[in-house]
Amino acid sequence: MHRVIKSHLANFVKNFSLNSYDESEQFERFAAYSIIANRFNCDIDFDDIITSRADDGIDAIAIIIDESVISSPEEANDIFNSHRRTHDVEIIFIQAKTSEKFDLGDFLKFKESVIRFVEIDENYTVEDEVLSCSHEIFKAIMKNVSKIRNGIPSMSTLYVTTGTYNNPREIEQAACKFKKQVEDLGLFKEVECKFIGRDELTSLWASTYSEIETSIVLHSYAPLPKIDGIDQAYLAVAKAEDLVKNLLTTEEGNLRTQVFEENIRAYLGSDNPVNKSIADTIRSRTHSRFPVLNNGITIASPSIRVQGSILHLKNYSIVNGCQTSNVLFENKDHLKDIFVNIKVVQTTLEEVFSDLVKATNSQTKVENEQFLSLRPVVKKIEEYFNTYGFDENRLYLERRDRQYVGKEIPNVRIFSLQKAVRCVAAMICGRPDLSSRYPKQMYEELGDKILADNTKEVLFYASCMTMYRFTLLIANASIPQNMQKFKWHILALIWVMENGNSLRLSQLSSKTAEGQANKVLNIMKKHDKKTTDLFKKAAAICAEFGDATRDKLKTQNIFREMVRILNETNSDHNHIVSTETPDLRACR
Repeated sequence: MHRVIKSHLANFVKNFSLNSYDESEQFERFAAYSIIANRFNCDIDFDDIITSRADDGIDAIAIIIDESVISSPEEANDIFNSHRRTHDVEIIFIQAKTSEKFDLGDFLKFKESVIRFVEIDENYTVEDEVLSCSHEIFKAIMKNVSKIRNGIPSMSTLYVTTGTYNNPREIEQAACKFKKQVEDLGLFKEVECKFIGRDELTSLWASTYSEIETSIVLHSYAPLPKIDGIDQAYLAVAKAEDLVKNLLTTEEGNLRTQVFEENIRAYLGSDNPVNKSIADTIRSRTHSRFPVLNNGITIASPSIRVQGSILHLKNYSIVNGCQTSNVLFENKDHLKDIFVNIKVVQTTLEEVFSDLVKATNSQTKVENEQFLSLRPVVKKIEEYFNTYGFDENRLYLERRDRQYVGKEIPNVRIFSLQKAVRCVAAMICGRPDLSSRYPKQMYEELGDKILADNTKEVLFYASCMTMYRFTLLIANASIPQNMQKFKWHILALIWVMENGNSLRLSQLSSKTAEGQANKVLNIMKKHDKKTTDLFKKAAAICAEFGDATRDKLKTQNIFREMVRILNETNSDHNHIVSTETPDLRACR
């Protein structure tokens, strides 16, 4: 392996606590994370995308629907059954080799595996659980093509090594044949076949932890008067083509989705009446009227600098104008002589940032779950996390994407709000099945209650700290790697071991909940034998169920059975815990 990649890989392994994996497994995760995190603004759980040694030539597969990595066909069906009419779907296949060369044989094996996967053969069988589950998701997608933007999904195949790709003729020919073969199936709108060497991989990895910086020439601008909580603000006009090139497009030429804050009001598609009208204006003879017919976009940034007529931005977010931005990007070849209105706001205050998102997205319907991150309780939870300061047990709640980019904080200590809610749902509410396989359903059924204004903040810290401790124990091989897929069930068992029962949703604001959470937290703060033994006991119970297959993880019954085994284990000590789990119907 090239020494530059080896150095970056070492940093990645440290950030994600992946020490217990061998180098090839680490590299597969490194390549997959670098690629996916650059394309989509989403949580990445390696258990859902990285294949096993029985991978059939595919090292990683990610099925993305509306900027979320889908982990089960049930989750895909939940999305398609929602009121939204059009969904963005992309399937990413990755082959990652530590070799410094691009091998034709490896590529052909990869190619044939992808072909077998997408041909929709009812007899498709594969030993790997991730591939098998992904194929079921793919079949669910094909049954719902009428609800997919453009009627069919997109597909990307990426072959990654640590060498330099010099366009060898035999591989280029094979890639052309492969691409045509897939295109002829008529299943995908776009088919990408790309080869990534160490320079491209280094760039992709660097962009995941580097601040986004850009600049744009302004046609005109005017500063706004001093506003409380706002460092500075401008109303400006810029060329649409400059906006697209400098603010909306990645070095690879893709849409920079990471800048769309919280995916509030996700892109509704070119067939949406409003968006069609925007596109029609762009392509009409009256396109010069665009700035008076369109509301433009609102940009928030912690760092704004205006020099002459050039606006410099750092770590910016587009808090309003997702529809306009996407339409402009889709019509980037038709933007000559078109100008766009821009409102630029500099603030470092999270509450001001949240107010901006709320205010600028109140004009059209937004999914309630998209606004969960803006609830007052989330700010209180974040403040609770921050009370740990420089404590060795400090964890970070990421209220918005890339909040901690450039601050050299290990990824393993950062919890997105969605992941934090999943931890609480699994551990404290006793619903590891929802956290594992139904994250969207989890938000719909539990999110409102878990993020109620009076929920005790310590519940979040205790459950996240338990997940953090579990990750470290996996990393140093104190717990076997195959327990990784049982992580949500292990969290639930830990809570029951210490407190005797899962909490009802109506109890999350109680003093009892606070006391029980602090009890668990005090244990998890210590990296000692008692804590390790607690996890080993939970892992031993999970091990009795064999491999963590999708069918096992998706039902609530398996957790009840785990609690029964725990009771049998504790019976000699007269310590019996309840098998009761929350009645969701009674708690809504």
